Amino acid sequence: MSQADFGSKLNQLKLAGFFDSLEINRGIEKESLRVNAEGKIASTRHPQALGSPLTNPSITTDFAESLIELVTPVFQDIDDLYEYLLMLHVFVNQNLNDEVLWAYSMPPRIDDEDSIDIAQYSDTNAGKIKEIYRRGLKERYGSSMQCIAGIHFNFSLGANSLKQLENNSNQENIDEIYLGLIRNFKRYYWFVLSVFGASPVVDKTFLKGRDHDLDVLGEKNFYKPFATSLRMSDIGYKSFAQKDMDIRYDSLDEFLQKIKDAILIPFKPFEDIGLKKNSEWLQISTGRLQIENEYYDSIRPKRVGNKDLRPYEVLLSSGIEYVEVRGIDLSPNEPVGISKDQVRLLDLILIYCIILDSPLINNAEAKKIKQNESAVISNGNNSEATIFFNDKKQFIGTAKQKVVEELKMLANVMPNSSEYINALKSVESKNGIIDSLKDGEIAFTDYGMLKSKLHKSYLSSLENSDLEKFKDEARESWKNFDKLNTLKEPSIDEFINSYNSKL
Repeated sequence: MSQADFGSKLNQLKLAGFFDSLEINRGIEKESLRVNAEGKIASTRHPQALGSPLTNPSITTDFAESLIELVTPVFQDIDDLYEYLLMLHVFVNQNLNDEVLWAYSMPPRIDDEDSIDIAQYSDTNAGKIKEIYRRGLKERYGSSMQCIAGIHFNFSLGANSLKQLENNSNQENIDEIYLGLIRNFKRYYWFVLSVFGASPVVDKTFLKGRDHDLDVLGEKNFYKPFATSLRMSDIGYKSFAQKDMDIRYDSLDEFLQKIKDAILIPFKPFEDIGLKKNSEWLQISTGRLQIENEYYDSIRPKRVGNKDLRPYEVLLSSGIEYVEVRGIDLSPNEPVGISKDQVRLLDLILIYCIILDSPLINNAEAKKIKQNESAVISNGNNSEATIFFNDKKQFIGTAKQKVVEELKMLANVMPNSSEYINALKSVESKNGIIDSLKDGEIAFTDYGMLKSKLHKSYLSSLENSDLEKFKDEARESWKNFDKLNTLKEPSIDEFINSYNSKL
């Protein structure tokens, strides 16, 4: 779509009142490692005052016992969303004692990967299956990779806004709107990486015993001088087993069938691990994926569903409700990992991806999408690096500026347009860590601790805030945890076999 055509489509939507009544639903899931005063991943249990990680809807854990995940409700107001996330951080910080929430996506020094404890939940089947899933991740990929943190941004349009995009707003059309968004997001993910990438350097211990092509930066760091997001590179949060799954998001049925096959069809390297060792479960399945959520992509279709149903079942029966943007690095300069302007920038990118025409992705384009991602991940801050854009090779900076011009056109018609226009300034901001490490004289882990302590100090200054709702939620989660532990349940073998039979 040319800029003139995009401008024409924007004008049509504006005249139809689309932007006057635009409803955007947003939620955030934010992961952070607990790190001790020595700059190492904490070996302590999840703080009891934060509630049960199995039953607290706002504060849980991801792979590791030390990897906290904070989950907001859905908000339509950005200020309310940010305030909730901030107060969650204040509450968590209040219960960390001498530990800090690590400010970066890539973990600090890891002296012994085996010392990283997978998250523990309970002896209930719901708790056991979560632990078995994490044990499977450890067997498949090792613990270091699973300690990489990030932001998941959940996005949808309200029902009235969806109606204005499609005259017939049945679920099939809604699915097509979101699938079109996802395909375009894949096309423009290089842009997202160039703006949100904040992980160009890693501690040397992260790559112990692994092949890589990074450069040395001092005695304790590896890096790429022009990298944006090593988190999303082959040494980061990636799966060798998923590289050839080739999901194009042509249709919801196609997506679900490929996810189902990836779970059910044995994959030799994971089959060799085995489902069990003696009587202990090692993983939930031997496919490329153990469960649906193991699929690593920068964006995924989602729907909230009954806890007794698998994500596959929920999407199959009810369709797409929202998209989950996953490929976002923690912003190390922000105490909560993301700023309000970055949320607004994500709004612009996602609405842009909805408005643009979104044809199916053919083989040639799929290849270019992967090439663009790879180029920007490793070389996106190099002014002479190129990508494929608008059917030709262009400098990344040139292509980026063309996207920004169209995002400005969109920002001008958004509600609170001045805030969205101002948010576009963040496109050019850099986190600056490479320069801060002074040619490697400073270790990434040491610098990360300085940042993390600054955030802790700021959060501590807000501890007089009203945190009662989080305290109540934590207490209530323990009551619900105790109820779960009184239920009579089948054996874990029966439970997992029943779970797997639902596909």
